[in-house]
Amino acid sequence: MDALPFFIMLAVALIDIVFAAWFIRRGVTEGAGSARGRSTLMVGGTMIIGAIMIIALAFFLFGPFG
Repeated sequence: MDALPFFIMLAVALIDIVFAAWFIRRGVTEGAGSARGRSTLMVGGTMIIGAIMIIALAFFLFGPFG
């Protein structure tokens, strides 16, 4: 039970990565040269950075190894 918050935060980061991949795919299909494509790619990239920060915070606060 001690590791439950750690795994919940990892699940949130995984969901964030899935949404980021969707935004990046959508941005690439719209074209990176267009205004909509660039902004969609930026959102996806920012979400990946957020997911990395969530994972780092999970390891910092609720390390799975005690």
